[in-house]
Amino acid sequence: MPKRAITSDKVLKSSLPFAQATVAGGFMFVCSTGHDRQGKLAIGDVRAQTQQTIDNIRALIEEAGGSMRDVVKCTVYVTDRAYWAPMNDVYFANFAEDPPHRVSCIVNGLGSPDMLVEIDATAYLGDAAQV
Repeated sequence: MPKRAITSDKVLKSSLPFAQATVAGGFMFVCSTGHDRQGKLAIGDVRAQTQQTIDNIRALIEEAGGSMRDVVKCTVYVTDRAYWAPMNDVYFANFAEDPPHRVSCIVNGLGSPDMLVEIDATAYLGDAAQV
């Protein structure tokens, strides 16, 4: 199945060979953390990190021609149970209408000790996403 990478100048480009997002078969797969495009991370602020993470996902989905309403599934990773409620406040404010299916995990750590949240999202863009 053909696939294509999606990139956005609004999202930090990793020094590692990760795709910012990938489209295949009408679906878009995107995962992000709370780094802004300059690489800054709101240290210790799970609300700010969650919002930036969602803003990054939004920028990539919009780059592919979709919107956040196209998100059908998210997996959310947080590093401490204490971050659960504030992350949820921000998450549900961004998915207030027709929220996607969600899986959530409390994990022992993410790619950096300062990262508190990471979100993996799948959007269905239909024929518009075809390669």
